[in-house]
Amino acid sequence: MSTTEMNNAARPTALITGGSKGIGIELAKEFARHEHDLVLVARNQAGLQHAADELRNDYDCRVTSFALDLAVDDAPAELFRRMQTKGIRVDVLVNNAGTGDYGPLKDSDLDRQLAMLRINILSVTALTRLFLPGMIERGSGRI
Repeated sequence: MSTTEMNNAARPTALITGGSKGIGIELAKEFARHEHDLVLVARNQAGLQHAADELRNDYDCRVTSFALDLAVDDAPAELFRRMQTKGIRVDVLVNNAGTGDYGPLKDSDLDRQLAMLRINILSVTALTRLFLPGMIERGSGRI
């Protein structure tokens, strides 16, 4: 059994998108307080590194981070592949990443609107679809 597999057997792992700041980092702290290891996903590598260091120091938990932009079409599949490669099992998926816009649609930037849809809808659907089968197979997990 690999170190990662032993780690996952001992402590559940929570995957938190948008996990480097705001609500995401606060959710990460709560999971760490409740003895979860963490996987954080966000766009900003420096922000992720800072959050991971803080969580490791304050909660003595294992933190893996991936700098990915979930507005990119293949980012959910890439995240899933990276997790599989590292042998990390997700026990809790927290689809926290999101973005918003306001104002009249006629005045909005179309590229920004499409990126918002990819983050808020498409990536949530893809990540749920990718991680759910393993949870069903194990008979445990939460989204």
